[in-house]
Amino acid sequence: MNLSQWLDTIQALHPSEIDLGLQRVRAVAALLGLTRPAPLVITVAGTNGKGSTVAMLEAILSAAGYRVGTYTSPHLLVFNERVRILGRMATDEELCDSFALIEASRGDISLTYFEFSTLVGLMLMEQAELDVAVLEVGLGGRLDAVNIVDADLTIVTSIGLDHQDWLGDNREDIGREKAGIFRSGVPAVSGDGDTPQSIVQEAARLGAPLYRQGADFGFTAQAAGWHWWGKDKSGTKVTLQDLPTPPLDLVNAATVLQALALQTLPVPRSAIAAGFEAVSLAGRFQALRDPQHGVAVRVDVAHNPHAAVLLAEKLATLRARGELRGQVRAVLAMMADKDQPGFYGVLESAVDIWYIAAFAQPRCLDARSLYDRLHAVGATVCGPYDTVAAAYSQACAQAGPDDLVLVTGSFGTVADVLQYIASIESNS
Repeated sequence: MNLSQWLDTIQALHPSEIDLGLQRVRAVAALLGLTRPAPLVITVAGTNGKGSTVAMLEAILSAAGYRVGTYTSPHLLVFNERVRILGRMATDEELCDSFALIEASRGDISLTYFEFSTLVGLMLMEQAELDVAVLEVGLGGRLDAVNIVDADLTIVTSIGLDHQDWLGDNREDIGREKAGIFRSGVPAVSGDGDTPQSIVQEAARLGAPLYRQGADFGFTAQAAGWHWWGKDKSGTKVTLQDLPTPPLDLVNAATVLQALALQTLPVPRSAIAAGFEAVSLAGRFQALRDPQHGVAVRVDVAHNPHAAVLLAEKLATLRARGELRGQVRAVLAMMADKDQPGFYGVLESAVDIWYIAAFAQPRCLDARSLYDRLHAVGATVCGPYDTVAAAYSQACAQAGPDDLVLVTGSFGTVADVLQYIASIESNS
């Protein structure tokens, strides 16, 4: 089977898309002889900021000369993005060979799409003889497939309301689930400036040394560059001055530096600077320009109110700098299980007009329902449009020279626009 056929197969294999628990995936990992993907394993959980944190860890550790692999989810454009070895995506052949090995080994054990994907990532990393594996948790932490691996360092980036049906309807319950990646005696880093008490309690219960943003480490943005302070494993204060500003959030960059201060591999300042200068991550307030209308575009995968707060701050910064002088026209499509009114409420004062659409995934809220929900809370809405591309095209056509077209609400929303722009450019 080719990769597309394999993905269709594993999607249909298990009766439910989400089935949290470690028993099945751990059993198959044992059958495959999978132990540890690398001598140093860093596991990253959290509501938002996981992808940025993984990307910066990869960039800095690679710049320091280490063999690094990462496992992330979801992907934006192609499944191959989920597994990166030494800075490159896994090939179709590597993925298909791994799927075949897992299929031949699992017997009658049923695996979810994510469990299958996780085993593929762990297998390819173990084969690559890495120095470091950075693993991103898909959902929660305690019962996520990634948690079959005992990490040497754990990070919880932030805690917000998302996936409430699975994780709880408040930050304390969600924090407790995320803290399920902690291990006894293993350093844990909380990147949330207001760390829930449940995380503090879980760390204390397990005997995991906890380092909290704002208490044990932090940062100061400067006119040129930024300043970081934190602690090493002995508790000694360490600082880094005049760092280059990465194109990703400083709150996550500060979390990355604290994590690096706690692990054992030497990482020189030159590698930190090089990593921050080189790192990039598609879909995180990514700046583009529409090839047909020349209008400024930003795409951001924010999909919950917590992420919307950060998005609103970025838009405000653009205005303060004079880089945004006109209207913000937002192209929006969201999953049905997300808080659409809450997302809109955070961005209400930052966005002028909403162009409502849907993307072709079963979990996406249909465009008419999303239009009605936002119209009911007072949004200025256009549409609904049959596709994200149609909504995006209309937003760009109506935008003035000083306007910004913002594409947000989901990985699916951003992916549709990136593919649409690529198709225009390839045909021009």
